[in-house]
Amino acid sequence: MNFSLTFPVETLVVVGVVLGIYFVGITGLGLYFSRFSSNITDFFFSGRRFAWWLPMMSMVATGIGGYSYLKYSEQGFNTGMSSTHVYFNDWFLFPVFLFAWLPILYFNRIKSIPEYFEKRFNSVARYLCVFIILAYIFYYIGYNLFTIGVAIEGIFGIPALISLPVIAVLLGVYVTLGGQTAVIFTDLFQGMILYLVGFLVIGCGLYALGGIGEFWSYLPIENRLPLAPFNSNPRYNTTGIFWGDALAGGIAFLYMNQGFLMRFMTIRNVTHARMAALANLMITLPLSALVIGGLGWVAKSILSKQAAVGGALSEGYSLLTIDNSYHTFLLTAYHVIQENPWIMGFVFSALMAALMSTVDSLINAAAAIGIYDIYKPLIRPKAPARHYLKMARFLSLTSMVIGLLLVIWFYQQKGTLMSIHYKGIMLIIPPVVTTVFLGILWRNFHAFSACVSMLIGIAVTFLTMAYPQPVYALREFLLGPSEGDLIFFRAPFGIFVTALAGVVTQSIFPKADRLENISGKSVFRFIKVLAQGAGKNVESLTADTLKKAMFNFKGGEPSLKRGKSVRNLDVKLSSNLKDFEMGLSQKICDQLCVGIGDLIYLADQRWYLGGIRSGHFKLKEIYPDDKESDEHIIYIAEEGHKGSYLVSGRKVFLDKNF
Repeated sequence: MNFSLTFPVETLVVVGVVLGIYFVGITGLGLYFSRFSSNITDFFFSGRRFAWWLPMMSMVATGIGGYSYLKYSEQGFNTGMSSTHVYFNDWFLFPVFLFAWLPILYFNRIKSIPEYFEKRFNSVARYLCVFIILAYIFYYIGYNLFTIGVAIEGIFGIPALISLPVIAVLLGVYVTLGGQTAVIFTDLFQGMILYLVGFLVIGCGLYALGGIGEFWSYLPIENRLPLAPFNSNPRYNTTGIFWGDALAGGIAFLYMNQGFLMRFMTIRNVTHARMAALANLMITLPLSALVIGGLGWVAKSILSKQAAVGGALSEGYSLLTIDNSYHTFLLTAYHVIQENPWIMGFVFSALMAALMSTVDSLINAAAAIGIYDIYKPLIRPKAPARHYLKMARFLSLTSMVIGLLLVIWFYQQKGTLMSIHYKGIMLIIPPVVTTVFLGILWRNFHAFSACVSMLIGIAVTFLTMAYPQPVYALREFLLGPSEGDLIFFRAPFGIFVTALAGVVTQSIFPKADRLENISGKSVFRFIKVLAQGAGKNVESLTADTLKKAMFNFKGGEPSLKRGKSVRNLDVKLSSNLKDFEMGLSQKICDQLCVGIGDLIYLADQRWYLGGIRSGHFKLKEIYPDDKESDEHIIYIAEEGHKGSYLVSGRKVFLDKNF
């Protein structure tokens, strides 16, 4: 690919200044919020304290990667409004996510997807999952760095070997020190920048064209279609997008993307987590699809109008030419803002925001797996909390370095950004996503079947790199006779093989716990290892046992009767309480509908803080209403006050969890 672009020197200087200010500002913002990470739970899950809207808005920036503007603007230019197709594929995946997977993770306090695999199956399944998910995370980190590196190289002429390490250092500073809280708040800010810049350049493009009517009239008819051709384009078609991106990529993002799922784990309860998921599906995904692909549609319309009028659009605009569709976003943005260097600096800052906001969450996710699935269980199972916090920061830096090294491999790949993206992802995801679904929905699906299906799925999917004939056969069955590469169909093939292996194994060995007692050498020992835990109790870990999960989460029978939140309360410290215990008046308890042992959420009542100053408490004592002033006072221990980052003298509110 040719990444060279030419901009005037004065433009590059201004863009560089704006970009430098942005980097300093976002790093400083991240460092400020590092003060809210005092332990390992804060570092990875922000104390599970946030209101739904805060992580939801930060997911905007997580979902729009450094490659998104470039890849989807290119796709929008080439195929029109069908570029939104990949962002509208997730609707059929949400019921299981909302009502099974999300509460399973939350109520079981699952810290990583591999941890779920060990609880649900066994340690072999866990470490197969570790291998696959880390490969998925590092691939995404490397891909994001690659796309932004070549963009910098094309615009500024700075080799990626120089620019990317500098970016990595800035990313590493706030992620390493601040953890998830710093990531969420920087991503909140960066998400707003992404939308602002996206709508700004699209608005400027519509203005340059003369309005929405002119845009629509000059947009070719084939570019107005909401869906790609059914199967006529082997590189981008509706059938391939469904089987590749929706069935595999969408499931992977919702069910095995550790960075994305950790955002939900920072939310204060399951109800708020579901609200965030629904808002993401109904609001932010459609807006994101418009923002990242819209400038490609505008570019196509501009070229059509230029051809019709025989030159530039009007006075003040140069002639737009796009020789390489990879540059659609940057060239069109520069054109429609009338080559204003300051606005171009802001546009390029949005690309940096997209990169940083995706990579920082992936770095944090990789570190979480490193701590909870490798370091803590295998190397130092009993160490002080401060030690794990230090190691989490070290692993964050290590993850960044691995991502940088992968950029070298990406530079050696050929094809469009879409094909390079799917080349690795479609290989990696099938075994885990298939096993997750079988584990959630099929209580009798045991450890032996899970391990066998994952091993077969991994082996057969990677073998198709050398022997692709079965994938060609599947593509012809799903798509009809066609030519081109297999970027979409390797994943559904891997899902089919993994699922088939799991179902067949389960049918042959419905009671695989007997295999745990098998004797012999070599293959028999291997079978015995795979079958460990096949007869274990998996209540609370499947869709039909959520009540048990809620019981375990609370440590008692869930209280599902809903009360009303109580506001304008004062906090007093009590030496009779410890850690996160709470004492309340009877009147407050009646309003909340809580009793001894129930879980209560306490937060600074300034809504715009999003719950950063809050905590979860267990009701320990109920006081009689001796006087009216007692009705507005809550009692907690000093440790709880400090751990919730409350500000003395500030009013708080209470809400019931269950």
